[in-house]
Amino acid sequence: MYKRIPVNKLTGNEQFKNVGDKKFSVLEFWRYGFSNLNSNVLRGALAEFIVENSLRSNEQIDVRNPWGDSDVIAPNGKNIEVKCCSYIQDWDQDDYSRISWSGLKAKHLFYTSLDRNLVSQNLKERPIDYKSDIYVLSLFKHQDHATLDILDMDQWCFWVLTKDKIKEITKNGNSVSLIKLQKFDIEPISFGELNKTISSS
Repeated sequence: MYKRIPVNKLTGNEQFKNVGDKKFSVLEFWRYGFSNLNSNVLRGALAEFIVENSLRSNEQIDVRNPWGDSDVIAPNGKNIEVKCCSYIQDWDQDDYSRISWSGLKAKHLFYTSLDRNLVSQNLKERPIDYKSDIYVLSLFKHQDHATLDILDMDQWCFWVLTKDKIKEITKNGNSVSLIKLQKFDIEPISFGELNKTISSS
């Protein structure tokens, strides 16, 4: 079995090699491929990065692992799943998007040695369930195209829910809508409130 190769943070200054008289860097690749932060491809990773930065200093944040069984590990060791929605998408729209967070349940990709009864199961046999202790439902809430700034935390809001609360309001379902949160009188919080709310959840 081949183990995953460890990944170190890049600076952006790294240069591509064996390119003749050309010269281009990782930073230029980032600009090319990842400048549109409001695309569906990137917005979820951006939301995870925002949650990470609410909990710890940037120097303490490791490289994102897209294959982890949770998106973020809180300083208290709890697993956090981060989901993201936006009213404004990266395509022409007739109306704003309906807000609903899906994919709340999934199969565990990895098990520790403590899960001996499950370690031997292949992925197809593993149950679909809530994998995290805490769910952060993030919403890029801004609705004015002219003033959209995805880097402005005042244009975001968040709901922090425990696994038990997610089970309750979804009736053990795999998605939850903004309308459902409102029916349960669950209020959003700001970026500045994330750390305290997650820590007390």
